[in-house]
Amino acid sequence: MAPNKRSVVWQFFDKNKDNNKVKCKLCSSVYKDVGNTTTLVKHIRKRHLVQYSEAIGQNLPRELNENVPEQICTNSLISGAEADQIQNDIILPPSQIRNVTESNEPPPKRPKQMRLIAPTKINQKVGDDALLDLIVLDMQPLQIVENEGFKKYSLRLNPDYVLPSRKKLTQMLEDKYKICRSEVIGKLQSVEHIALTTDIWSSDSQKSFICVTAHFINNSKLHSMVVSTTELSQHHTALNIANALRTTLTEWEIYDKVVTIVTDNASSMKKAVKDYLQKRNHFCVAHTLNLAVKDCISKDSESETDHNRHLKNAAVLDIVSKSRAIVTHFKQSIKSSNTLRDMQSQMNLEIIKLKQDVQTRWNSTFYMFERLLKVKAPLSATLSLIDSPPPNLNSTEWQILEDCVALLQPVEKISTVLSGESYPTQSIIIPLVRGLQSAIIKKRPSTEPGNHVQRSLLEIIDKRLGVYESNRTAAKATILDPRFKKNAFGTISTAENAVKYVLEELVQYQPVQGQTSERAIASTSEVSISNKADDSDIWEDFDRKISETVMHQTPISSASIVLRQYLDLPYIANSKTYSKTQYIFGSKGKMYIQPYAGWHINIYAFPLPQCRRNDFFQRLVYLRIKEGTDSCQKKLTKYYF
Repeated sequence: MAPNKRSVVWQFFDKNKDNNKVKCKLCSSVYKDVGNTTTLVKHIRKRHLVQYSEAIGQNLPRELNENVPEQICTNSLISGAEADQIQNDIILPPSQIRNVTESNEPPPKRPKQMRLIAPTKINQKVGDDALLDLIVLDMQPLQIVENEGFKKYSLRLNPDYVLPSRKKLTQMLEDKYKICRSEVIGKLQSVEHIALTTDIWSSDSQKSFICVTAHFINNSKLHSMVVSTTELSQHHTALNIANALRTTLTEWEIYDKVVTIVTDNASSMKKAVKDYLQKRNHFCVAHTLNLAVKDCISKDSESETDHNRHLKNAAVLDIVSKSRAIVTHFKQSIKSSNTLRDMQSQMNLEIIKLKQDVQTRWNSTFYMFERLLKVKAPLSATLSLIDSPPPNLNSTEWQILEDCVALLQPVEKISTVLSGESYPTQSIIIPLVRGLQSAIIKKRPSTEPGNHVQRSLLEIIDKRLGVYESNRTAAKATILDPRFKKNAFGTISTAENAVKYVLEELVQYQPVQGQTSERAIASTSEVSISNKADDSDIWEDFDRKISETVMHQTPISSASIVLRQYLDLPYIANSKTYSKTQYIFGSKGKMYIQPYAGWHINIYAFPLPQCRRNDFFQRLVYLRIKEGTDSCQKKLTKYYF
């Protein structure tokens, strides 16, 4: 008979024959020797599975190996009850134990569940609304739903959502537009006065568009909505522009509510608004400021009259041309651009690129000058290293450039303030113009061309923007702004004229002669009732005088009192931007100037924001290029409010 095979368990236990005890070599656990190894095998499988698997020549399953604590693998640091507590967390099912002991092949790996599953199925309408917001707010083309990458992305986010087709998306966009349009019309119907801003632009595909934005006050809060962006295929004559605007205003049922239309200084726009539409026309102050600076730093055009040519300086114009040539060279030459970047790195300077200007925007010329000054040192060094470089500026021209940047910097800041969207700007035109003139006067140019630019700027700003102090609307809005009142005007006479303009219109809000106000009636009634209660005529003569005094108050005198009370109120800090009319006469002021002032400050308060206009137009052009169809684009632009 063959000898009995010694169990592998004795590799882990030592037998003490004196006391019939066995001791684990790994954890020092002690068990009673009962003549079989069942208890010992359970101990090894439960507490030393890794060592047991190696001893029998099998691999530990991967799922178990990843979950075995480090303490169990070493076992030299724990023993007894601590080891039992740890092993309780990894007790194996019997089926897996059989796999380990009876098979020479590793058990199959159990798949890991890594998929993220939504708790509930996504609502299809919620997903569709979110997709429409993505298309409209980010100006994405409708064909995005046909892109493979977007399909995979949508499927990965939630496999339960069914991505609509491009045709269905177009219909969804049209339906959404109808809902939004009805909501906007409902808002506009509850508004009494609306101001419009409009402008015409041309895309890269040589198509012209006219955009109309409505601005109004609702619950003491400013609102702005783009109501129309339509193609203007006809010539840009005043009649065609007026017809396009009339169609938009009629379609949105706001023709009679429009009190003013803000445009640029184009003659066709002026004629369309004033002569054909019979509406008040205000010019965009930022655009006017742009024209003023161009009169000083741009070359003469063929149609330019002689009365503006003295504003220009030959040296400054030459610097503009040389600066454009330098920037153009580095924009067109990759080798030169890389050399400039390497030079900035060698000098431990910030790596910045040159900026090209656009002749129709004066501030782009300012940004070009400013950037050239920042890279003056590395630029000069680079121009000496490259082949066929453009002519560099000499030391005198660099000084002239510094003077121009210093003089134009206040103008750039004013343009930024006037391009605001969330606050009224009509009331700040006069103080901004005065502040701009003061800032330019304080500059001290070091060159004669710089002095010439300073004189030219002061002259053209006074010519183009100084007239706003005589403008009734701007003057009244400034007087009714509690930050400025009369102190914003350059002279006492213009301030008094503004007060007179306000008084003339404020009279319309006062009770007519022969009528007493509710407050006066209430006060006299209280006196009469109290006197009758005394059953005495000692107050009769006094009551009669009070009644005569109230009856003799005229609308002009009442308006003067109200206006004087407002002007005597403390000024509000200039840093505060406000939108509520309660600042005009206090939160408890029930005088007529409160709603009147808010109306005048806000309703004419919207310039033609250059930054907003460019941002919207750029996204619109991008969409048209990407989409390539007019019908879908019209539906898309209608939804943009």
